[in-house]
Parts: sequence; C-alpha cells; structure tokens
Amino acid sequence: MKMSKFSIKKKSKEIPTEAVIAYSKGNMLEKIGKKDQAIQSYIVAGNQNHVKAQYRLGELYLEKKQYVEAEKWFSFAYKSGKEEAAFDLGNMYYNIEGYEYALYWYEKQALNGDLRCQNNLGVVHFKLRDFHNSEKWLKIAANANNGVACFNLGNIYVSLNREEDAIEYYKKGHILGNNECKFNLAILYMKNNMEKEAVSLYKQLYKSGYEKGCYNLGLYMEINKNYDEAERYYKKSADKGHVKSQYRLAYLYDEKNFNEDAIEYYLKAIDSNYTMAKFRLGNLYNRQNTIESAKLYYDLACNDSMVEAKNNFAGLYFEEKNYEKAIKYYEEAIVDGCKVALENLGDLYYQTKDYQKAISYYLRNSTSVSCQKKLADIYMEAENTDEAIIWYKKASNNEDIESSYKLGLIYEDLNNLEDAKKYYLLAAKKNHLNSKLHLGRIYYNEGNYEESKKMLDVCANENNAYAQHMVGLIYENYYSDHTNAKYWYEKSKNQGLVESIFNLGQISLKLEEDELAKKYFKQGVEAKNKDSEYMLAGIYLKKGRNMYKKLGEEDLFNSKDIYDSIPEFKLNTESFLIPEFKEFEAVKDEEEEEYIPNYILQIDENLEHMYEARLQKMLVETKFGYK
Repeated sequence: MKMSKFSIKKKSKEIPTEAVIAYSKGNMLEKIGKKDQAIQSYIVAGNQNHVKAQYRLGELYLEKKQYVEAEKWFSFAYKSGKEEAAFDLGNMYYNIEGYEYALYWYEKQALNGDLRCQNNLGVVHFKLRDFHNSEKWLKIAANANNGVACFNLGNIYVSLNREEDAIEYYKKGHILGNNECKFNLAILYMKNNMEKEAVSLYKQLYKSGYEKGCYNLGLYMEINKNYDEAERYYKKSADKGHVKSQYRLAYLYDEKNFNEDAIEYYLKAIDSNYTMAKFRLGNLYNRQNTIESAKLYYDLACNDSMVEAKNNFAGLYFEEKNYEKAIKYYEEAIVDGCKVALENLGDLYYQTKDYQKAISYYLRNSTSVSCQKKLADIYMEAENTDEAIIWYKKASNNEDIESSYKLGLIYEDLNNLEDAKKYYLLAAKKNHLNSKLHLGRIYYNEGNYEESKKMLDVCANENNAYAQHMVGLIYENYYSDHTNAKYWYEKSKNQGLVESIFNLGQISLKLEEDELAKKYFKQGVEAKNKDSEYMLAGIYLKKGRNMYKKLGEEDLFNSKDIYDSIPEFKLNTESFLIPEFKEFEAVKDEEEEEYIPNYILQIDENLEHMYEARLQKMLVETKFGYK
C-alpha cells in the first residue's frame, strides 16, 4: 500500500505476552483446519489490541458472511494502525451494495494516496451516478499509473461519447500492461476500421492467454477464411475454458471432418450448456448414422427450445416410421415457426397416404418451391390437371426447371403446342435436356429444321439415340449433307436403332453404293425390320431383272421371256424412318427409394455479430487483483 506524507502514524502499543501467545495458538489452530477454535484464540488476542489478530478476525468473519462482526474487527484493526482494513471494509460494503459506507472507508485511504482505494472510490461514485467525482478519483489513480483505473475511466468516457478520451486512457492502460484496456482498445480500433491495429492488440492478448482476445482474433481469422490461424487462436482460449472458442473450434474441426476433435470440443462447450454445440453434435452423429447419440443431443437442444433441433429430432423418428413421435416434434417446431417442419410433416402424411393432411401442410408453406411442386404432383396423381397446372406455374415462376418441363409435358399432351414450347423453352434455357429433346421434335414436326437441329444437337452430343438419328435425318433431308447424316446415323445405329440402319441403306442407294446399301438392309432384316426386308428384296429384284436382260441378249434359254415377265421396279430412295421418341433416362439413386426428411444441417450464423463485446463492467480492485 502506498503511503503519503499525510498518512496518520499510529503509536504502537506494547502487546501483552498473553495476546501474542493467543494469536500464535489461533494461527496454529487455523493451519490444522480448526477455524472456530482459532477464532476464539484470536478474540483473546484481539481484545488486547493484537492488530494481526483483529485483522484476521475481520477476514474470517467476512468469509462467514457475518458482516457485523467483520466490520467490528476490521474497525479495531484500522484504529490499531492496520490502514489496509479500510480497503477491506470498503470492499465488503461494495459487495453487499452498501455504497455509502463503501465511500466512507475507501475515502479514508484514497486521501492517503492508496491507488486501489482511489480506483474503487471512483467506481462507487459511478454506481451512485456521481459522474463528476467518479471521473475525478479515477483520473487521479489513472494518472498515477493504475491500469485498472485507466480501464474504468475509458469506460466512463465511452458512455459519455468521448471516444478520443477513452482511447487515450485505454492506450495508457495498454502500455501499463492492462489486458482489459488492450481488449477494449482493440474493439474501438475494429469499430473505426483500424483492423491492422486491432489485430496487433489481439495478438498481444493471445500471447498473454487473454481468452476473449484469443477468441476475437480467431473469429476475425475465420471471417477472413484463414481457418488454420483461426483454429490456433481458438484452441488457446478453448483450452482455458472459453465456451465460445470451444464451440467455434469444434465447428471448424467438424467442417474438416476431424470428427474426434470436433466431438471433444463440442462436449466441452456442452458442459457449459452451449445450445448450438448440442445441435451441431447431434448433426455430426446424424451424418455418421449414430442415431441414438444424435437423438441424445437433439433432445438436449430441444430442451433449450431450439426449433431446428426439434425438426431434426422429428426427422429421426420419421425415418424409423415412429410417426407419433415424429408428429409431436414437428408440431412443436411448427409452433415455433419452423417452415421446414411444415414441409416435413406434409411429407409424412404424403408417405402415409393421408393426402388431405399433406395438402394442408404444404399449403401452409406454399411460398416454398418444393411445396408448390409437391402440391402439383399430388394433383397430377389425382388427375386434377387444372390444379396441377396452377402449382407447377407457381414453381416455374420461381425458376424451378422441372416444373417448367412438366408444364411443357402437360400442354403437349393437351396438344397446346404453343404453351408447351413456352415452358419447354424456359427449362431448355437452363439446359434441361429432355425439354430440348421435346422442342427438337416439335420444331421438326413444324418443319422448323434449323431450330430443331439447335435443340437436338445438344442432346445428340449427350448420346441420346433418338436425337442422333433425327440430327442425321435433318442433315440428309434439309441440308443434303450425306456425310454428316451417315456420321450421326452410325452413332444411333450403334445404340441399336434399326431405323438408323434403314436410313443408312437409303443414303447408300442414293449414292449408288448398292453393295453397301445391301449390307445395311441385311442388318435391318436381321433386326426384323420389314422396311429393310422390302428394300433388300427390291435390290435383289432389280439385280435379277438386269441379269435376265443380259442373258436374254445372248438368247440363253428362255431368259428373254423371263425378263419380259418381270415388271420394271423402281426403288423409293426418298423414304426414311423416324424412331420412337425416347427421353433421357433419369439417374436413379437407390437411396432415394426410401424417403429422407429435410434435416436442417446448417444455420446461418452471422460471425460479424459474434465478437465478444467491449467490456463495460467497472472493475474494483481487491487483494487478489480486481473483479
């Protein structure tokens, strides 16, 4: 304790031997854990003005929260020359909110130059909203290099919107090594877009192990996608018990599939009842298919009224076909405003064929594209085309490609080709292949070969046999490009289209490549194609008639008569075949055969809003630091 020239020097009185012995006995009894007996010995010594006994009695009664006795003995100690007792009495009254009495005792030593009492006196005046005297005493202590007073004075200036003055004293406290000043100064720097200066301070706090500083630095690194650095900073504070750091560190491990590390730190955060850690640990176990563990942590998060956990908990029961429990938790989530749960409950009723209830829940979330599509699908199954069109149109207007495609199918089936083209085009612009395939066919039938080819080219290059054949047909009949026609017919032929074989035969006849034509038509016959058989017979007939003509010219047997009896036959090389229309096959996922509900696996956490805030609580100094 700092003494000034104004400190009152108390004349020490000679202490009786009996008092010294009683104090020593009390000290020994206290060391062996017999505090009540020690108190009795200290009382004997204290009543004979043994100042150490009086002071220790004040401390022991304060521990027991016997404030009247504590005040009595601290007062005796103070009068006997133990000036520090005034500081303890001030702290005692501060802690029990007896601020007027705290002022009385702090002021005794503040006037004697005790920096701790000056700081605490400033805090008490602040509590009593006497900002003038609060600033006065804090300034005295701060200017005498008390770091805690610098911190408190900075807080006062922030509350008074005197930010420059606040920064001045935070800086002073920072130079004096006060971590709270460094932390608040870093926050003000960050607020004023002085990121470099803020990060520098946070790094100093990291080196000293100041938890909030480590956490904010980790968060800053995470926001800037410097995840390795974020892990390093989080880990230091997480291992010191900082709950938010434990959670963020677990999350980063989770994202990297470091499951054991993630579980370890989620559990640490859960020990401090951190709700998001319970939820995310439930998700981790859910992804691992460790269902009972997932249920456990979802249940814990549900107890904290976390709506996303209720949805996911219900989903596990849904998958188990425990519909009663699934409905219970979905309903709870819905009451709390979870729209995903509305759709999931609709799906549950759809799965159990309770279509009216399914519709009712989908309608409650009718702005959702997936709900719009499901409503349309239900109405299509019920052959209520008008309602289906309404809901597919809503989904299409929300840029759902599949709904645009389905509208195209409906209108094409109704022979409303203009509307069919309109919706196929919407989907085709998003590269929906089957929509392009349908458009290619419609345009071809309309004689719009250029637009047809544009659509079919894409599908042909994606190996659709029908499109390959039709592109070949367009090259043959519209562009008279036999080379490209044969190229695409060969591709579709290799996928088993007999119509392509026939058309290849026809091209060969046009090009007077009769042997090649015969080869293709023979392949067509082997594939049981009657058109090919007809053309092959015609080739043979033409060839036989020509042979009899030559033999007749040589008067061989009755060759001339046979030639005259065979009618002249002209092969129709302008005919062609179009195969059956065939869409691209949808890729089937075996896992899709069993319905999986929508789980909420990600929650948008705004990291910018997750920084530890500026420390605002005023700090009083105690024997063991400050609080």
